[in-house]
Order: sequence, then structure tokens, then C-alpha cells
Amino acid sequence: MRVSTVAVLPLAVAACGGGRSSAATSATASSRTIHRAYELHMDFFSAESKLSTVIDPQMFVRTPGAPAAVGPQMIMHAAGFAPAHKAGAPSTPLFAANGTALHITLGEWEKANGTVILRCVSGREQATSQLSGLLPGGHYSTFVVHLKAPSAKRFTPFGNATGTTNNFTASPQGTASPVNTVAGCLNSSNAVLIVWHSDGRSHGASPGAIGVTQHNSLITAIP
Repeated sequence: MRVSTVAVLPLAVAACGGGRSSAATSATASSRTIHRAYELHMDFFSAESKLSTVIDPQMFVRTPGAPAAVGPQMIMHAAGFAPAHKAGAPSTPLFAANGTALHITLGEWEKANGTVILRCVSGREQATSQLSGLLPGGHYSTFVVHLKAPSAKRFTPFGNATGTTNNFTASPQGTASPVNTVAGCLNSSNAVLIVWHSDGRSHGASPGAIGVTQHNSLITAIP
């Protein structure tokens, strides 16, 4: 078993970091509002990792002859597969790290986009997202990512602690308007993450098995 030649980076870098998305912030002594644009996680990850080619560390394509390896984000992928490149043909089928067919194409995956308004009032953060280009009928969850936390404590459901209020399903047109609320106000140590669950199930307080049932779709860091 060997490590792939693509850079292997800590999850903190792979999932979060400084914001490049457009932002506007207003604040008073008791509240503040932030407007953010989401970006594809693959773009965010590749820029933060300073890669010359944009890849998705959690989506895989058939690559004959590729050995089983540990790739970016310490994701173990099966032999015959490698992380997907953004510049690949839109019709390219995508697979999970273990080789399971996801029944979507690269072009379909890359359509995701959206914005979020974050309002912190009286010590509670509310995120109102407007999303489009999602996988029709796909099962998603919203998570807070704590940039400076150890891996085991990096993700918090953007809802209650058990992860039963941060889940949503995209419409047949691939749209969704989730409203999520969590105790505490977010700051520059946090990012907001939209996760697609390829098994169609919620995973409670965990986003799932990274690269297998957890596939990060969109992200935005808090300024």
C-alpha cells in the first residue's frame, strides 16, 4: 500500500480556512449580519492546499492501474481509482473512495452553488442558505467546521448537538433553502459546510465516513 503523490494535507486545511468568497458584514453591540457566497469545496481545498490542479479529494474516478493509496485528507481509496480533477469531462462517472458507484457525473456535482446570510442575535447563530445546482433529491446536512479544533472535534452539526435538525433534502430541481440555528456566534475560527450524504442517510453528530458517505459540496469561511 502506498501514499498517492497528490499532497496529503490535514483535514483542517482541506475543509476550511481563510475566505475568498465575497462578504459583507454589519454589526451592532447586540447583533451582526454576514452575507457570504459559498464556493465548491474542491476549489477551496485546492487553493488552500496550493495545488496547481483543482481536484476533489472526496470524489473518485476510474484510473486503470492506480494502486490503492492514501490520498488527500488521509482518505484511503481503492485500487483503480484516483481523486477527480475538476477539468475532467463533465460526463465522467464519480465513485466513492471504496469504489462504490455514486450514479452521478462530474458535471452534475460541479453545478452546486449558493449564498448564506448569517445572523447572530442574543448568542445564537442563524444561517439562511439559498442553494441551487444540488443533486435532485439528494440528502444533505449543514455543519460548522472548527478550524482550530483537533480532528475528533472538528465538526459540529449546524443545529442541535445530536444532528437531527441540520439535515435537508434538495428539491427535484436541485434547490434548497435550509435555515439552521446553533448556540453561540461563529467567528473567523469557523466555516459553514454543506455535505452530501451519498448513502441517503443522516449521520447524526458526524458528517459520515469521509469520501465514502461524506462528500463536501460547498463551503464558506467566516471572516
